[in-house]
Amino acid sequence: MKKIYLVLWAVSILVASSVPIFAHDFWLVPKKFRINPGDSLEISANTGMDFPNSLSAVTPDRIDLFRLVGASIKENITEFTVQDNSLTTNCSFTTPGTFIIAAALKPKEIKLTGKEFNEYLLADGLPNIYDLRKKERILDNDAIEYYSKYPKTIIQVGNKKDDSVTKPIGLPIEIVPKVNPYKLKKRDELEVSVLFQGKPLPNAEIAWSYPGRGEEFAGSTKTDELGQASIPLIKTGPYVIRLTHMEWVKKPTHEWESYWTSLTFEVLSDTN
Repeated sequence: MKKIYLVLWAVSILVASSVPIFAHDFWLVPKKFRINPGDSLEISANTGMDFPNSLSAVTPDRIDLFRLVGASIKENITEFTVQDNSLTTNCSFTTPGTFIIAAALKPKEIKLTGKEFNEYLLADGLPNIYDLRKKERILDNDAIEYYSKYPKTIIQVGNKKDDSVTKPIGLPIEIVPKVNPYKLKKRDELEVSVLFQGKPLPNAEIAWSYPGRGEEFAGSTKTDELGQASIPLIKTGPYVIRLTHMEWVKKPTHEWESYWTSLTFEVLSDTN
């Protein structure tokens, strides 16, 4: 996310401590990103801003979908356990290939004052919505928002690297890699497409990070007119790409809807 938004975010925390810190990313973090066929794998659903650390666990009743998707498999996951600050589940992989695990959280309502909402928009890379409120002269208006979250993670099982992960799986919003990330390595770039309701999402702020960055993203950019962006893979190990999109819906129950998405995977070293 651009430096100005990070600065504004820090200021809003220090000066306006009344702002609810609900604006946390939601990631799927496997214990390992690469495993052998026949292995069982623990997946953690983590909430926070310091990837991959979790501040709190979502409760199982918030889960609207949790699914394993591969070239020839689509299975729903229904068993969860809360462990410390994470919601966890276990998946077994019997065949080699590249797999997606995806989740969806049910929409939840948040009510903010106009000041809180404006600070949140600037903190989370939504200056277009701030500018819209300014243009409409509603910066002082309180806000009722429904937000939902749609994370994905990519798991490599064995050595068979297939391209099934380059296809969308039908989430309301999702980041879709244009090439299997496990065919890339450090110092490559990963081209991605962002889809909202199945269509390319242009001019959206997309950011990326990796462990050790704290709450400051490693970088950000905007999607082009085709909803595409290029993500530099500058560090080996776990990686996250994230994005928030908001719509002014003007419904009787709420005015705003936000859609959060993230994609986690592992960046390989030059020698892999």
